[in-house]
Amino acid sequence: MQSSILELPEVKLTKISVKDYEFLCRENPTQYEKTELFEGVIVEKMTKSNEHDFYSQELNELIQEVLPRGYFIRRESSIHLLDSDFEPDILVLRGNNKEYRFQKPETARLIVEISISSLNYDREKAKAYAKGNVEEYWIVDVTNKKVEVYTNPQNGNYLDKKSFDFQNEIPVFGKQISLKNT
Repeated sequence: MQSSILELPEVKLTKISVKDYEFLCRENPTQYEKTELFEGVIVEKMTKSNEHDFYSQELNELIQEVLPRGYFIRRESSIHLLDSDFEPDILVLRGNNKEYRFQKPETARLIVEISISSLNYDREKAKAYAKGNVEEYWIVDVTNKKVEVYTNPQNGNYLDKKSFDFQNEIPVFGKQISLKNT
């Protein structure tokens, strides 16, 4: 017996484009406000906890302190990557906010996802971020008190991955930040 209708061989799924997804979101905002598009598939996002919000704010402040001139931060804001449309917790972009008034960014210098109950899903997102040439991707694994740092995107994969305990200094923009006091 199959555990899901999606596992039946006769059931064929159709992926949708980012353009169609954006149309659905505009026409039915309440139905799609807690979703994102992952490689053409609409995925329901998890509810964010207080702890999630805490780490998102902490990292936002830490990154803001070392942010070089010519970059800015967006939080929970859309990014369009080929056949995906995500709203990462933290998005560091080149330029300034005005440049993205009428269009979504299509790559980023740094994306940070806070992971409490979505670690495997966030690791899968690494492929989409690498395909979109996101220079650096962090997964903040709150449960295990680690930060996974993915760099050097090539051909849809990150060639380099490092893991830092919250007690360690984490290099970013030529400086160091730490979550040891959290």
